[in-house]
Amino acid sequence: MPAFTFQAETLTLETARAAQGITMTRRQKLAFDRLIVRVKAAGASMSDFLACYVPSTPTEINSRLNIVHPGTNDLTLTGAGTPTYTANDRWGGWSSTTKYNTGIGLQTFAQGQFTIFYYSRTATGAASGDFGAQTAGGDGIGANIRDASNKFNARLQAANYASTSTTITPGQGMYSIRPNSLDTFGITREAPAPTYVAPATNPTIHLGGINGGAVSAHDCGLFAIFKVTLTDAQCREISAALLDYYYKVRFGMVDMYPAGFAPSTADYDVIVYGASWTAVCAAYAAKQEGKTVAIVLDDLAKTDWDIGGMPASGLAYVDCYNFSALQGLYRDLTSWVNSTIINRADANTQAGNSVESWQFVQAVRRMLDPTRTNGTLILGQDIPVYFSTGIASITSAGQKDTSFTTNDGRTFTARQFIAADYDGEYIHKSAGIPTFTGSEAAGSGSEANNGYKGSSALSKPYSSDISPYITDGVQASGLLPDIQGEMPLPGLTVGGVDPSIQSMNYRLAMTTDVARLVPVTAIDPHRNFNALRYETAARAYVLNPSVTIGNPAVTTTILQFAVGGTTNKMDVNNGSGGLSTDLPGSGYRYATAANRAAQLAVIDDLRDYQLGWFWWHANSGDSRIPSTLVTQFQAFGLDAGSFLDPGPGGLLYWPNRPYQRDPVWRLKNTGYVSTAQDYCKTDGSAPRSTKTVAVTSYDCDKHPAWKVASGGLLYTQGSVPGGLVAGVDKIAPIPLEEIVPDVATKTNVIVPWASSQTILCWYMGRLEPTGGLKGEAAGVMASMAIDGNVEVQNVDYTTLRMKLLARDVNHPILPQVA
Repeated sequence: MPAFTFQAETLTLETARAAQGITMTRRQKLAFDRLIVRVKAAGASMSDFLACYVPSTPTEINSRLNIVHPGTNDLTLTGAGTPTYTANDRWGGWSSTTKYNTGIGLQTFAQGQFTIFYYSRTATGAASGDFGAQTAGGDGIGANIRDASNKFNARLQAANYASTSTTITPGQGMYSIRPNSLDTFGITREAPAPTYVAPATNPTIHLGGINGGAVSAHDCGLFAIFKVTLTDAQCREISAALLDYYYKVRFGMVDMYPAGFAPSTADYDVIVYGASWTAVCAAYAAKQEGKTVAIVLDDLAKTDWDIGGMPASGLAYVDCYNFSALQGLYRDLTSWVNSTIINRADANTQAGNSVESWQFVQAVRRMLDPTRTNGTLILGQDIPVYFSTGIASITSAGQKDTSFTTNDGRTFTARQFIAADYDGEYIHKSAGIPTFTGSEAAGSGSEANNGYKGSSALSKPYSSDISPYITDGVQASGLLPDIQGEMPLPGLTVGGVDPSIQSMNYRLAMTTDVARLVPVTAIDPHRNFNALRYETAARAYVLNPSVTIGNPAVTTTILQFAVGGTTNKMDVNNGSGGLSTDLPGSGYRYATAANRAAQLAVIDDLRDYQLGWFWWHANSGDSRIPSTLVTQFQAFGLDAGSFLDPGPGGLLYWPNRPYQRDPVWRLKNTGYVSTAQDYCKTDGSAPRSTKTVAVTSYDCDKHPAWKVASGGLLYTQGSVPGGLVAGVDKIAPIPLEEIVPDVATKTNVIVPWASSQTILCWYMGRLEPTGGLKGEAAGVMASMAIDGNVEVQNVDYTTLRMKLLARDVNHPILPQVA
C-alpha cells in the first residue's frame, strides 16, 4: 500500500511549530491537512489564501502564527498587554491597546478582490469593530458581526452599511465579508450599495479592532483572509472547511487512516467493526479496560463526521419511554453537550437528551482524542480509526476469527472482534455464524405478531382513497413509481417468513433560521427528478388540503423535532401521513440486492428521491400542493452548521448515512434468541436469563416496508398490528446471551448491534442509546475474555456486572427482573 502523503503546507506548518517548541501530533496534522485539501478542491489557490489564525496552541504568543504561511503575516500585537486567550478556543477581551495586526495592507488586494472569514462565539450585539483596515479619514473596510441592533454592520470604502435583517449573524456562525455582498456560511444575503475601491494609502487589517476605529466587543475563534472574491459555492465549501477545522481544534481530533494507504496490516487486542455509536462505545470501553483497540469503519463512512453512526447522521431526537433506562455513555455524552456546547440545564428527558448531530460529532471526536482529559465526562481515549471499503474476507481457526481483510487490501488481526456495523456485514461474512434477514414466521403468544401480515397490515395514506395508477383510476396505465405491486404480493404467505426490512430515509438536520439555512436547491436541485414519484402525495393533498409540517400529534407530510436547545433547528423525519421521506421498498431492495454495488445504488436512489421530495414541494409549482405547505417547505433549508465534511461523493450539509432501521443480517443463534415474550414480560417476573448487560425502553415500532395496490386503491403495507411494550415500567432487560453467538460457533466474536433476537424484539430494541449500552458491555466482555483466556460466552457475569454498574458518570442500570 502507498504511504499517505501530507500536503506541503502541512509539513511547513509542522516545521514552524517545531521552531516554536511545539510538536504536532498526527491528529493535528490530519486536521490541518484536510482543511488545505478542501480549500484547494474548492478552486482557491494557496497563494490567494493569505492568512488563517486559530487559537490552537497552549500559549497566546504561539497562537499568533499564520498557519497557512508561517512567518509571513503572523499576528503582531498593537499596543501593550495581550487580549484574553483561551487555548483551543478563542481570543477575546480586546481593548484599544490589545488587538492584533496582520500586516496585510488593503493595497494587497486587486480592485475589490477579497474575502474575509471571521468566527465568533459571542451571541450579544454591541458597538464594535471586529476586524478591518481604515485610513485616518475612515476609508477602507471594517465589520461588526453583530451590532447593538443585531445587524451586520460593515464599512466599505467611506460608507457604512447595516444589514436589513437582524438574523443575518446570530452570533454562532462563520461570518464573511466580500465586496458588494455580505455572507453567512457562504450564502449571500444582502448586497450593500457601496462599491469597494482600494484606498490611496495602505492601512493594514487588524483582528479584534480596526486600526483607527472601534475595538471588538466579540471574541474570535478563527480569522481567515483571501485576496480573491470567492463565489457563493466556494464560500460554502471553504467556510464549512474552516468551521470544521475550528471545531476539531476546540473539541477533539481523530487519528484516522484512509482506506487504500499504509499500513497494510494492523494488530490490536480488540478490533471493532462499524461506524455506529455502538462501535464507538465498544471501543471506548475496551480501551478503558486497558486493551489496545481500533475501530474499522464500514464503507458508508467517508470522513470523521460519519463516526458515531445515526446520532451523528441526523437522528438527533431521542426516542425512549422510560428515561431511567437511558444511562451510560450516551447520557454522559448528552450531559457534556448540554454543559459545554449548549449551555443549558442538564436533564435526563427527551429534550435534554436530544442534541444536534454536529454537537454529537464533536463529543465523539473528544472521546477519541486522548488529549481531552478536562472534566469528568467522556474523557478522551487513544483509539485510532481506519476507513475501509468493506470486508472482503474473514479468516478463522476453529471457533475463533483470527483476522479480516478489507476490500481496499488492509488486514486486521486481533484477539477479540466486535461486530457493531449496521448491516450485520461482519457476522454475515464470518464462517459458521448463522444470520437471518427480515421477519421470522409467526409464532405463539406475542410472536403471533411476527411474519408476513398480508392484508391485516394495510393502511390508507391519510386514510384517503388514492389511486395508485399513472392515469388516475386506470389500472391499464400501470402503477406509479415506488409501488411494489398489486396485492397479494407474490412469494409471500400470511404468517410466513417476510424478507423485507423497514423502508429507509435520510434523517436531515434542517432549520428555519435564515442565518443558517441553505436551500436544498443550492446543494443539488433535483438530480434524476421524476415528478411521478410524488404523484400519490399530490393526489393525497387534494383530499387533505390542510396537511402540514409538524409533529406526530397531527397528520403531517414530514415530522420535525426541535433539538439542541433550540426551536428552529430540527431533526426531520418521515411524516405520519404515510407518504413522506421514507422510500417505499428501499429496505427490501437494499436487503435483497445481489451485491454491494446494487445496495449502494439503492442508497443513491434514496438520495435522489428525498432531494426531489423537498424540491417538488418547494419549487415544482404543482397546484395540488396546498399553498401553506409550499410556504412551509420554502422556509425550510439544510442546516449549514451540520455535516461540514461529506468527503468523496457526498453532499455538503447532507449526511452520508441513510437511516437503515434494520440490519440486513441479524445474528440468529440456534441457542438463545430473545423473543417478544422476553421483552414484554410482566413487570417483576423472572427473565430466562438474569445476565443483564443492557436495557431498552421502546415499543414495537416498524415503518411500513412497501406501498402496494389493492382493489384499485393505494396502501402502505408492513406495519405491526397491536402495541408491544415492556410492561408498565416499559424497560426490558437484555441478556449477555443475546449479544454472543453460540459457543460452538465462534468464541471471540461479540455482536452488540445485530444481536440474536426476533424482528419484533429488534423493533423494540433498535434505539441508539440501547446499542451504546450493548457496545459498552461488549468492550468490557472482550477485555475480560482476553484476561481470563475464556470464551466471550463464559466471562464471569458477576465480575462483568460489577464493572458495568461502576462505569461512566451516569451508571447503567442492569435489572434482573422484567
